[in-house]
Amino acid sequence: MMKKFVALLGFLALAGCAADNKGFSFDVIEDPLYLRAERKLEQDFVQIQRAVFKHQAACNAEVQFSRDELYPANARVTKPFRPGATNSSEMVVLSLARMTSGLTRGRVYSYYATTNNQVQEMFDIVLNPEKCPVSE
Repeated sequence: MMKKFVALLGFLALAGCAADNKGFSFDVIEDPLYLRAERKLEQDFVQIQRAVFKHQAACNAEVQFSRDELYPANARVTKPFRPGATNSSEMVVLSLARMTSGLTRGRVYSYYATTNNQVQEMFDIVLNPEKCPVSE
């Protein structure tokens, strides 16, 4: 019985190592340690999602909008640091939260250090969606 238990644990450990590594979760990135900027936005999630669609069409198809399935008052806009990056640790994240005042709180998080231009680019996706950064 003990041998079967040890074999099962070994199998589970190997299965965990073979799993697809997508980096750590956004919950890890959305930590005060990685907070780069915060701003209040007047747009609601529908307006923000429309802005993301405009930005995708005009500038960068890799920018994504997603709502939190567990907390409908929260959403994210994500943009990879480099084209094709898929790990969450390689994303700049605009974390959005609807507040009771009707405003949306936007916080930019990044595991890696960002420049002021990169932070502004995240807000521009929502505020000026057809304004493409020079690097794109």
